[in-house]
Amino acid sequence: MKNTFLVNLNIDYSRESKYLSTTLLDKIEENLKNNKKIILYLNKRWDFSSMICSDCSHLYKCKNCDLKMYVHKNPFKLVCHFCGFKKEIPLSCEKCKWVNLLKIGFWTQQLEGIIKKIFNWKKIFRLDTDNVSSISAKKEAFENIQNADIIIWTKMITTGFDLENIWLIAIILLEAELSVPKYDIEEKTFINLKQLIGRGGRKGQITDTVIQTFIPENSFVKQVFSSNYKDFFKETLAERKIFNYPPFKEIYILQYKNYNKKNAYDFMEKLAKNLENISKKNFFDIEIIFNKTSFKRSNQYFFNIILKWKKISDFLDKTIKKEIFKNKDLNVIKE
Repeated sequence: MKNTFLVNLNIDYSRESKYLSTTLLDKIEENLKNNKKIILYLNKRWDFSSMICSDCSHLYKCKNCDLKMYVHKNPFKLVCHFCGFKKEIPLSCEKCKWVNLLKIGFWTQQLEGIIKKIFNWKKIFRLDTDNVSSISAKKEAFENIQNADIIIWTKMITTGFDLENIWLIAIILLEAELSVPKYDIEEKTFINLKQLIGRGGRKGQITDTVIQTFIPENSFVKQVFSSNYKDFFKETLAERKIFNYPPFKEIYILQYKNYNKKNAYDFMEKLAKNLENISKKNFFDIEIIFNKTSFKRSNQYFFNIILKWKKISDFLDKTIKKEIFKNKDLNVIKE
């Protein structure tokens, strides 16, 4: 059996943090007094903030991708991590025109620090890929989890750990779940949270689930809270059709890497123009998006070109298949 509570962080927050409600802290303390194990779930390890409206629960999304945008400091803009689209930081909500906009950003290390400060007499363990990166580390983590009173977990919650005596499960910030720039992130989040909530009550005990959010009126939040997968499915399909996502269109990403940022950019700019010319010449209705924002891994710069069409594989076979095979730094990713 489960009791589920939806907490509006715009109203219910504590002295310790705007991300920890008094409702949640009271329930944590109540369970700790009875020696009951607690899971605090926050699927966010990095320092990127979102922009939301606390009046109408509007979450800022990219006009091209329907994915959450992030607040960047340099340059100070909202940025889509999928296609690279940028827009100025708004002064008022684009939906309701009110000015109560919030910049939201909270990650697991911050959560751990605050919880240790408040409940310093209890055993607290944080489980994410920072401290569990191998099989041996995973075995050690399992032992730490068994002995912990409060467990701070990311999405690893659904993989490989079977726990008993879970009486309280808290989703610290629901909108943080949407931090991955993927077209199917809402669907994966819905399934992931259903699995997470299913961790409690396995022995028939009444388990409390607390869902915290700054956007309680958001349709996705309401569907998660009520486990309304039917309406979620209908709404998601309609959005995918508008933005040319599967199952209506295929999505491929052409990704190129180079140690020289300018060389990488020039290569992909030339490739994007070449693809556009081929598409126009052959009357193909292909959506080609060159993301001009790079990311860096192992001292190499990566640039992406996003392709959307009914049959991208056929298009690539007839156009740049040879270039893909001969260039080891050019990779094709099917979404």
